[in-house]
Amino acid sequence: MLAAIGGVSLRRWYYGPELFWRARQALLQARGDPLCLQADVFAHQGLYFSLSVWEDVEAMLTFAQSGPHRRVAEAASRLATVNEFHHFPCIAVPNRDQALRVWAQRVQDER
Repeated sequence: MLAAIGGVSLRRWYYGPELFWRARQALLQARGDPLCLQADVFAHQGLYFSLSVWEDVEAMLTFAQSGPHRRVAEAASRLATVNEFHHFPCIAVPNRDQALRVWAQRVQDER
């Protein structure tokens, strides 16, 4: 399994509705994919996070490069400051706290 977690912040407050609409479409896309084991979006410490868990890297890449996710990724640089996105292998579906700890550690390691 492969987990993907990332956090963004809005460039301007008025971009919120568009970003949230696009993110919801990508979330529904992920949740509808039989190879996606979990997909969620949530706010934490002023950032908006996405967390998804996939059967394998091919499933995640296929999702990432298609449909609503591709479109939100294309619009992200206009709507949000992309802070950090990380992928990590897992043997069980991580909860939010576990994924956030991995995310924070990776962010710290890169700085």
